[in-house]
Amino acid sequence: MLEDLEKKINSELTTKIKKSEIKHNQIYIEIDKEDLIDVTLFIKTNKDTKFRQLIDITVVDYPEQTQRFKIVYLFLSHEFNQRLILIILNSNLSCCKLDGKRSF
Repeated sequence: MLEDLEKKINSELTTKIKKSEIKHNQIYIEIDKEDLIDVTLFIKTNKDTKFRQLIDITVVDYPEQTQRFKIVYLFLSHEFNQRLILIILNSNLSCCKLDGKRSF
């Protein structure tokens, strides 16, 4: 089931997914910051995914790396009892404007 879900997401968002894998019985997806809204809308609204709840947002700082910030979004699909981890690597924290006004 989880492998099928990963394939579905990859096939629908093929140009937006940099990397995907299944670890710890969860799907991990890495994307570019520019694709955050498109990917989030897809995983939220698609009938086969329904990741409608954002549980957590975490940022990890790796100062020795060029893309020093790893921004991690944890989504939950109640309907399918699945979690999805969305990852963005970025060189600064002002990467993502969710409402057109604020960035974090």
